[in-house]
Amino acid sequence: MTKADVLMAIDAKAAKYAPRALSYELAEQLDADATEFADELIEGLIGRISMAVLYGDSNSGKTFLGIDMGGAVARKIEWMDRQVDGGMVVYLATESPASVRNRLRAYQRHHACIVPNFVIVSSPINLFDGAADTAAVIALIQQLESDLGAKCELVIGDTLARLSAGANENSGEDMTTVLAHLDRIKDQARTAVLLIHHCGKDAAKGMRGWSGLRAAVDTELEVTSDDLTGTHSLEITKQRDMAGKGNRIGFRLAPVQMGLGKWGKLQTSCVVVAADAPAKTGKSKRPSEIAGAIVEMLTAHGTGCLKGRIAKHFEGRYDSSAVYREIKKMTGDGRLVESAGVVALPGRPGGSA
Repeated sequence: MTKADVLMAIDAKAAKYAPRALSYELAEQLDADATEFADELIEGLIGRISMAVLYGDSNSGKTFLGIDMGGAVARKIEWMDRQVDGGMVVYLATESPASVRNRLRAYQRHHACIVPNFVIVSSPINLFDGAADTAAVIALIQQLESDLGAKCELVIGDTLARLSAGANENSGEDMTTVLAHLDRIKDQARTAVLLIHHCGKDAAKGMRGWSGLRAAVDTELEVTSDDLTGTHSLEITKQRDMAGKGNRIGFRLAPVQMGLGKWGKLQTSCVVVAADAPAKTGKSKRPSEIAGAIVEMLTAHGTGCLKGRIAKHFEGRYDSSAVYREIKKMTGDGRLVESAGVVALPGRPGGSA
């Protein structure tokens, strides 16, 4: 088919429809004194009725950070010295509802509060396979707003991969479908949407999957961790309508004792605590999944552990020999310190097992 044939086909199709009236304005008629600044939900970070993505490596603390942000929005309190225009939070806990519930319990215990209007949705949500779940999320938000008498200001999707089950993350066609459904939730519910996502195998290349995702969102937030100091950083890597690109916010994960588990052992979780952001370094290949899991386990434990106990902690998840190899590698490059068989994060109590 020639170009002329294509144009004729387009003209023939267009002739069936009445032209749509388009809105327009003349620059010369704009009010010189009017202002249209971004309507911010969290000052300098997330806009109201916007799309944001919070991404990072496994065990970087991104889910803890998302819950901490959501807690501040629901409580209508400042977050990291930033003003918050709060309201109801709907957390789509598609990745692990039990984990989100436990982390929110830790947040409430640490802050000695009950977080109001924070809703955890435990049903699986698929925003790729048809529009049914999109409509269900919108309907739930409208129902909750009526029942609780609060406006939904933030929807947190944890994680983008689970919300788009069946989609090829590298396919622009597939991910455009997912984003269209997320936009529908944002626009019809008049709420901000914060997606929790992973980085790729090469951390220097940013978010995992389709490159067009970054262009599609209003705000991109990257979470990184420094194993040597046990501190983490949130960096604003894209901001469409607000200033602040390049700003970094430091935090650490403080352990919270949650009680005794099935076998009588003390169980812990973590909460986000403000800290100085670690020095920015060039991005390199991300640490292994096992290394990240070890750091998270020791952070939650609060003190050092015997190497054997660490290996036993990960039984059924990682091969014990792989855990020992990773511990050896981490002590060799200074990410862990060892004394009498007890390993700990640098600058943390060595303790005992």
